[in-house]
Amino acid sequence: MIVSRVDDSIRQKAFEWIAPRAHIAREMFEDDRHIAFVDEESDEIQGCLLFSDYDGHNIFVHLAIDNPRVCQRKNIKLMFDYAFNQCKCHRMSALCVNGYDRNERLLAGTGFVKEGVIRQAMKVKGTYVDAALYGILKGECKWV
Repeated sequence: MIVSRVDDSIRQKAFEWIAPRAHIAREMFEDDRHIAFVDEESDEIQGCLLFSDYDGHNIFVHLAIDNPRVCQRKNIKLMFDYAFNQCKCHRMSALCVNGYDRNERLLAGTGFVKEGVIRQAMKVKGTYVDAALYGILKGECKWV
């Protein structure tokens, strides 16, 4: 069974797990928040959401998933609940490698709208690639 964890004891491990998968090229910040999805038996991370750059109106979400079982409705609701209800954001933003169909379908399927392409914004395997910028407004979100 996959369970969600937000406790401080997994914070560093969650960041180290998600950083290379979501192409995060910086150190963990004190105000970064996470939701780690962990296999209850093995205690291995199967997926993770990292929330960063909260400015009172917008928050960025970075996501990575190794196990498709993480994509359950209850886990998707957790993401939107944290951003829109707990943080009181009005907008959530996400970046993914432009043209990476799996990620773009996942974002669009949960209600994010592709807003444009940021040229050479992500470093993947030593090369800068274009990133697709996605956003969702609280009023558009069917999950909260």
